[in-house]
Amino acid sequence: MALKPWWNPGSVQALLLDLIQAELARLRPGLQDAARLRAPDPDLGALELDSLEFLDLATMVAIQFHLHETGHEAALTTRRRLSDWVEIVLESRACQDGAIGFQTSGSTGQPKLCLHDMDLLEQEVAYFATLLGERRRILRAVPCHHIYGFLFAFMLPAHLSIPVLDTRRTLPGAVLRQARAGDLVLGHPAFFDLATRAPLEMASDVVVLSSTSPCPPELWQRFQALGGVRAIEIYGSSETAGVGWREAPEAPFRLLPHWSPDPEAPGRIRRPGVAGKPLSLELPDRFQWLDIEHILILARRDGAVQVGGINVFPERVRACIERHPEVDEALVRPDGREPHVRLKAFVVPSARCSDPAHLPERLQIWLAEQLSAPERPRSITLGPSLPRSALGKLTDWD
Repeated sequence: MALKPWWNPGSVQALLLDLIQAELARLRPGLQDAARLRAPDPDLGALELDSLEFLDLATMVAIQFHLHETGHEAALTTRRRLSDWVEIVLESRACQDGAIGFQTSGSTGQPKLCLHDMDLLEQEVAYFATLLGERRRILRAVPCHHIYGFLFAFMLPAHLSIPVLDTRRTLPGAVLRQARAGDLVLGHPAFFDLATRAPLEMASDVVVLSSTSPCPPELWQRFQALGGVRAIEIYGSSETAGVGWREAPEAPFRLLPHWSPDPEAPGRIRRPGVAGKPLSLELPDRFQWLDIEHILILARRDGAVQVGGINVFPERVRACIERHPEVDEALVRPDGREPHVRLKAFVVPSARCSDPAHLPERLQIWLAEQLSAPERPRSITLGPSLPRSALGKLTDWD
């Protein structure tokens, strides 16, 4: 079977690197050996992982690319160079290219697999290729193993036959200043907030694309002040892929043409699926229909908080803190305003805590081994009991 243009060695290597680095961060939040992945052809078996963790890594790759369906999954444990894994993925895709999976976090923070039909993703990419106009380069400040990056940093550049540059090691402001006419810049609100803090001049005919969380009104104002820059915000999720887009603050999202209200379930949307069977899905947010083409997003259903474009779950972090032997109770809440929200924690020390004054420092060291960087609280406040209102409800604290 002839491979689609995005299934090429360079693109697959970039995709695998992003996937492997994300999984390493989940397995070993404090791992310092991930720098080995920047070698020309890293030995994946030489990472600081025990045998079970390595099998976890290989399993994650096998699941995302459906290697079990073509019988290629076993080769991941015997061929451990990154170039070997690239070849395995390409060989598998040449046999079957029907679907792909994306790992996300559910309400408990545990990875959840979201499956997508490749033909439907290709349909979406073709639509956005027309919407975005003629583009000459793509500058990406996002990983490509999640659905947003996969669509726009993996599939779209191959669809348009244009190069994609990874700019994540460049300061955000420098990325926008270096953008040329015809460029598409992929980012998220926290990235664009940093990029536009200082006054800057940009080339005309640059499109900036943002997703993963809502763009605050002040960020839209900065986009508008840039003159010839076209800003587009994409709404979607790992479960749905792209759902809608808008080009103005406070505007509703216009649904992509293949989405429509589900007549059998008002709170869901649907699209044509494979073999003519409609695909009905629930959005991760509560929303309001304005008409059959526009929706207004209200609030998240799952309690997730966006930190640097990544979903984190305060309840999962709270449960992790309460596992520490010196902690009796904990409360975790968002701290700060979008797009720079972080988490904060209020902790009630347990009877085992003999030195409460230095407990926050010990907790931060311990949490660095348990949680990823976006999940770790920016501040930890101690008290004899959790903060409550006069009616006994848990409340916020300074």
